[in-house]
Amino acid sequence: MHKDIENMSERELLKELVLQGRRAERANRITIAVISALLLLILFLALVYIPKIMAPIRQLEGSMDQIRRTLDEAEQFFGSIGPDTVNKFEEALDGLNETSLQAREFMNRLKDSGIENVMGTLDELTGTLKNFLRIFGRS
Repeated sequence: MHKDIENMSERELLKELVLQGRRAERANRITIAVISALLLLILFLALVYIPKIMAPIRQLEGSMDQIRRTLDEAEQFFGSIGPDTVNKFEEALDGLNETSLQAREFMNRLKDSGIENVMGTLDELTGTLKNFLRIFGRS
């Protein structure tokens, strides 16, 4: 305020109150505009990046389903083991160990490399699973 309140006339006090009200209203509008802009930015970023993040996660989920199916097939195979299939059993265990190590390596790479390298890592996992399936004669 530019004058001492006690020395102001009623008209000057009213003008000062109206000016303060306008300043407060303008500050509220600016605050609302900034908050709205930030919310729109967050919404836009979520709409852009969530699908990009979800696609590799869905692919990973599909790969995990394929691993489960392969392990189920391996379990059926191991259930039918006879004396002549011991070598195949050892090969399958080696392949399973290799797949497990590659899956662990895959998870570590995924954690360390970031989203932009997920596709390459998933391709490597697919190649590993194909190698594992070849052990069972299913190309």
